[in-house]
Amino acid sequence: MEEYPETLKTKFSDQQYDYRVEAFKEYLKLPIRIHKESPTVKDYVEITDEELERMIFGEITLPEKSETIKFPPNTDILMDNDRLHVNSELEKKGVIVTDMKTAISEHSDLLSKYTEGKFGDERTEYLINSSWQNGIFIYIPRKAGSIEMKSEVVFDSTASFAFKTVIILEDDTKLNLTDTYSTTGKGDGVHGKNIYFFLGKNSKVQYNYLQDNVQSVVDLTHVKAFEDDYAEFEIYHIHHGSSKVLFTNESQQPGKGSSFKVYGVSFSEKQQKMDIRDSSFQVGAETTAGINVRGVVTGGSSTMHRGNVDMEEMSRKSTGFYDSKILLLSKQGYANTKPGLMIKNNDTRSKHGSSISNVDDEQILYLRSRGIPPGEAKKIITGGFVASLIEKARSDLFTQKVYEYAESLDEND
Repeated sequence: MEEYPETLKTKFSDQQYDYRVEAFKEYLKLPIRIHKESPTVKDYVEITDEELERMIFGEITLPEKSETIKFPPNTDILMDNDRLHVNSELEKKGVIVTDMKTAISEHSDLLSKYTEGKFGDERTEYLINSSWQNGIFIYIPRKAGSIEMKSEVVFDSTASFAFKTVIILEDDTKLNLTDTYSTTGKGDGVHGKNIYFFLGKNSKVQYNYLQDNVQSVVDLTHVKAFEDDYAEFEIYHIHHGSSKVLFTNESQQPGKGSSFKVYGVSFSEKQQKMDIRDSSFQVGAETTAGINVRGVVTGGSSTMHRGNVDMEEMSRKSTGFYDSKILLLSKQGYANTKPGLMIKNNDTRSKHGSSISNVDDEQILYLRSRGIPPGEAKKIITGGFVASLIEKARSDLFTQKVYEYAESLDEND
């Protein structure tokens, strides 16, 4: 890590250089945690400095043999490692989509306007902002109105790198974005991603995020929504792949009357470790936040849910809710939840709840009485447990995926 400042000078001498330097300084200011949160800290997702170094010194690489990539049907954006393909229909609607390397030269004014001073909150987020090599830039002007798009991002699993996406919505616009991340090969790369949404007044986003990497990859992802007055951000996130998952999803709500809704599902199996963090940071008055997450744990895997509902002094007449439920299907598995309320005024409504449980024996008995074997009964119950959240997305792909993942789980892995 001591060599990184020199790498900044040579590898990242672009229009974002000053921003990268400031992000790295913020990383250096952040003390390394040396205390244990609890006696079970060994079961949390710990990202090593060696993994972080691999991420910041790595590269998004193209396969040695260049293959012609077929644009998937019904897909508007395809990012194949370092190559971006965009459906021309988006441009006709006034939407700007480029890779981030192009954006810093052609749309530097927009990047500076929205991202200036926003370096992050956590060690990994700072480092990604300092070292990103590419990503996707999306700008939706007011005249575009309502946009629906599907994006697929496919990485080589052997590569380690940092990736950054910036999505900007002007006032009174709407976006429904389905965003899937997967990998090819069987490598053990470290993939870091920052995904930032900037919502103008009265804008609305439904963001469907799916992570399905091979189980040898380490995935570090930060999603942040910056919301102006009466903006609405709704996210559905599904996690299935990667050996280690550190996923942070957070609202920044300075806007009056802004809304933040979260519906998340995770599946961990074998020796996977997942740390899923969903939090709201409510500053504006009359804001709302509702966080609902579900986890399924099998094999020797572990899943951690944590999140805060944070209401600042000015966030009066606001509401916040956090709910976490984890289904533990294995005696070797581990699950934990750590919700928290941070309320700084007395004119709000807030609550939180969490539970960890096994499959209800009475439900198993009921299904067995209908001739369904115990193993199949567990999978049916598991599918219903997670699908009840994801079906709200009204996405056939997401509904199909959660049932597919539930069907493939083996509590004895």
